Amino acid sequence: MEIEKAYFTLPEVLRRWSMSETDLAYLAENDQLRLSVRILYLDIEFGDLEVTDDGHCHSIPWERTCFNGLLDLHVQDVFQLFRHGEVRVSQFRTARADYACLCGRREFISVRKSDLLMKREERDRFDAETNFCGASVGPQSGAFFASGDYRDVHCNGHRFRLGQIQANVVRVLHAAAQRGEPWQSGKAVLAAASSRSTKMHDVFKSKKNWSLLIESDRQGAYRLLGL
Repeated sequence: MEIEKAYFTLPEVLRRWSMSETDLAYLAENDQLRLSVRILYLDIEFGDLEVTDDGHCHSIPWERTCFNGLLDLHVQDVFQLFRHGEVRVSQFRTARADYACLCGRREFISVRKSDLLMKREERDRFDAETNFCGASVGPQSGAFFASGDYRDVHCNGHRFRLGQIQANVVRVLHAAAQRGEPWQSGKAVLAAASSRSTKMHDVFKSKKNWSLLIESDRQGAYRLLGL
């Protein structure tokens, strides 16, 4: 029996996506995923930020309350947390205000990796945007995710670390798939990727399993497998 949860622990998220902690840390550090912590009845100040004509930023608090719930971590705190195992936090991100911070006597809280949580809406957003699927429902055809520079790619449960030209090829094919035109001329793709080679096999010869990423129609056209 599964209960309906508003948030999930880090191990639950990693199991669902069959993802390593290193990959999840990469996404969070690059602000592609937001991680949260549980605040249990602590004094929190919420407010807006205002930039004056001279360029200075001022905080304008509009609520101080004994808060119970989840608040998101800033990227810099996530970065330090995954490298050192613990971080002191006093400032948080929230959709309800420009800023949230501890107030009163408590100057900071210590956050460990075991404290990290992910909101259901954040998990579902990432599912929808990347076609990642839960481990409980098995792999889905077409599950694809790429880092911003396309050098780190997940496709149908397989991970690929790519060189620059290889990444350019995947970027071109992914854009074509998103336009609804997945099959593209190999020579045209290689030209758009700034490759000196005219053969796809030569570009990906360092990746023995590249056929799990890119599919050929045996007539000179290619597409990302499953897209």
